[in-house]
Amino acid sequence: MAIFPQVKYLNIVFKGLLILLLTGILYFELTARENLSEIWAVFQQQLLWANIGWLILALALMPFNWLAETHKWHQFMTRYEPMSRWKALQAVLAGVTVSLFTPNRVGEYGGRVLFVRPENRWKAVIVNLVGNFAQLMVLMTVGAAGVAWLMGRFWLFEPLYIQLFVLLATIGLGILFIVYFNIKTVIPIARKIPVLHRIKRFVKDLRVLEHFSRRELASILKWSTIRYSIFAAQYFFLLKFFDIKTSLVDGYASISVLFLLQASLPLPPITGLVARGTLAVQMWKDVSPNEVSSLAATCTLWIINLILPALVGTFSILYVNIAKTFVYENDRH
Repeated sequence: MAIFPQVKYLNIVFKGLLILLLTGILYFELTARENLSEIWAVFQQQLLWANIGWLILALALMPFNWLAETHKWHQFMTRYEPMSRWKALQAVLAGVTVSLFTPNRVGEYGGRVLFVRPENRWKAVIVNLVGNFAQLMVLMTVGAAGVAWLMGRFWLFEPLYIQLFVLLATIGLGILFIVYFNIKTVIPIARKIPVLHRIKRFVKDLRVLEHFSRRELASILKWSTIRYSIFAAQYFFLLKFFDIKTSLVDGYASISVLFLLQASLPLPPITGLVARGTLAVQMWKDVSPNEVSSLAATCTLWIINLILPALVGTFSILYVNIAKTFVYENDRH
């Protein structure tokens, strides 16, 4: 019983620091931009009846993006722990909040496990790993197709080099798909990795991978494709909103390559906005000489799909006993 005041104190401190950190980094990231006033001016300029429909469409798709991710994770977590869809959505949004401060959104795992029982936290991580692997394969597949298109359309590569790229990409992606649909073969390989032996519970729970049938893996891949399609559509709508003129095929090809490049940056989403904005400017410079419009589209997508869900996720975390996992581990040992 003596540990309860300590647990309560730990919860208060952690939640307070999380809110302060989120607020501070948001303020710094936005105010540090020298052209913030220009981005805001362009945004206001585009708020016309002729354009506002594109912004509304981008906003309207945001809930479907995270509902698709929630379904992808929830349908398998319920095997190990009863969980309502509402609680699963809270877990996903909490993961968005924590992921803002970690490279390649690693913190997403930590945010979600706050909403599952401590004994199931590694199962939650493994289920999420499978989902993220599927999402990565979709991103790489569409991104490779986009690169091949732009190599011939704008970058003017020789046909031989384009064919070589397509061949290598096909082989690489083929290997990834074979591994994915035979995911349980990863178990003996993972068990031979020395560093994982220190995480005994994780190694033990790798048996979760044996529970995924190929039909279920195909379902995860389907929902990952839906999420990607929603995200790409949002960006295309924002390009229209900011009057960046591009055809449907060229636009989606460029978006796919941009997403691929941005995902390769080992930076937290919240502090990597400048780098991602720079990539966007380079990607759209051939179709839009206005750099501010390119930055504005990227910044708006960032706010819609990460900042707004992260703010909701922050409120979700406020109602979670963050210390319960650590207490559970301490009690067991």
